[in-house]
Amino acid sequence: MRIHQIVPTSLVCLLLAATACRGTIDRRIDPDEPDPVGGANLRSQDIVTMADEMARDIKAFGVLRNAPPGEQVTFFTAGLVNESSDPINSTIITTKLRTNLFKAFGGQVTILDRSPEALEAVKRERDAKRNGAVTSNESKQGNVFGADYVLKGRIQDRVLQSGKRKSAYYLVTFELTDLETSRLVWTGDYETKFDSEKSVIAR
Repeated sequence: MRIHQIVPTSLVCLLLAATACRGTIDRRIDPDEPDPVGGANLRSQDIVTMADEMARDIKAFGVLRNAPPGEQVTFFTAGLVNESSDPINSTIITTKLRTNLFKAFGGQVTILDRSPEALEAVKRERDAKRNGAVTSNESKQGNVFGADYVLKGRIQDRVLQSGKRKSAYYLVTFELTDLETSRLVWTGDYETKFDSEKSVIAR
């Protein structure tokens, strides 16, 4: 006679959960630390480092503080054109750089938000105020600021592959352009290079 052993459903779920937990690793690491996942791609420490270096270099160059007495230079950051094979969201780089510049200048320059969502929000709010749908502070009324400069750039790479071996060189170039004359008033580069084995996680 065959005897069937019945295992409680709750015990089976508990065993499955314990097995799943043993295979999960979650820990918080510093963004400046080397990426444990690896791969020949731009990493968090690259983003942090380039934003810090570019902000310090722009401030030291002094062009954004070159305004007549009683006035401030105005500028905005445009997106990076990504011409590399790395599908990185380039906005994370320009956003980090803009934050660093805001902190570095401490209100000595005027940084404009020219993102599509910001411009649309400004338009809706201005229309609502002008139509009397919402209250308006008279001292805050005025024209939308124009910009003196735009900070833009591009990401480029040079990738070599031989078997499982991969080499990737990244060049991220930033440019500050005068919006009246199209003159390039400042430029800076960030470069890094990776040598790795081909990975199924990051390529």
